[in-house]
Amino acid sequence: MFALKRTSQPHLHQIEPTNACPYSCVMCPRASKMTRPVGYMSMNLFCKVIDEVKTYAKKILAKEVELFHFGESLLHPEIVEMTTYAANAGLNTVLSVNAPEFTIDKAAALFKAGADKIIISLDGYDHDSYKRFRGSHADYEKAVKNISEVALMHVRDKHATKLVVRMIVINENIDRAVEFKKKWQGHGLEVDLREFFPWGEKEMVDLGNFEKYPAFMPCPFPWQYLVVQWNGDVVACCRDYNGKNVMGNVADSSLQDIWNGPAYDHFRKCMADASYADSICQHCMEIYYTEGK
Repeated sequence: MFALKRTSQPHLHQIEPTNACPYSCVMCPRASKMTRPVGYMSMNLFCKVIDEVKTYAKKILAKEVELFHFGESLLHPEIVEMTTYAANAGLNTVLSVNAPEFTIDKAAALFKAGADKIIISLDGYDHDSYKRFRGSHADYEKAVKNISEVALMHVRDKHATKLVVRMIVINENIDRAVEFKKKWQGHGLEVDLREFFPWGEKEMVDLGNFEKYPAFMPCPFPWQYLVVQWNGDVVACCRDYNGKNVMGNVADSSLQDIWNGPAYDHFRKCMADASYADSICQHCMEIYYTEGK
């Protein structure tokens, strides 16, 4: 079924400007488990990817392209230039940022750059909760100040960029979700109460409720999209934070060749046959697809 719906041109789901991040969020495995080198994508490599994607069919271009993966993209010194380049290429660009980093100057630059949507991650509802959820670097007062100022500018200047404040709902903040939503809607912002998911980490499953997929259904991701990490490695899943299942590298191949190449074909066959015991997918499948295995 997935194979019949797979397009010959890939959906670039995420492209990672950097995997650097000062936060240690309880709902993210990056801080404690990411072992791949920290780095920053070169502008040349970024442009190579965007130049290819902009030639794709309209139905592919209409999909969102997230300019992030496992890092705080605002830390990349050329993130505004990257956003401008992708937007000018006709891509539907999305950023997800931590509120303390999202100053009014950065917001103004990204609005001007043509970002289609910016998601401001917050989760917390006071000083203590914010630090519990996002680590010692999290500054709730600065976060609230930034969001309030940006929201005022966004409404006043009628910027086209869609602005969303997001709470990832876990057991510790679920009772404050309605209050959180009302607070930020009062600033004229859209609010997203996003369901938690534990990546492929069994120790995270008790943090909150999450959706499981039907029994016997393989993971759909290898047929749906791909992700480009900062060094050009292409992985088949947005949860592959250490780049374990690499399908190729865009420095020496096109995205389309990688997407239709033998490594991807083999990976899809393994997923369809549930023969993934030696890959990181085993842990994920045991969490989300426990029946019939």
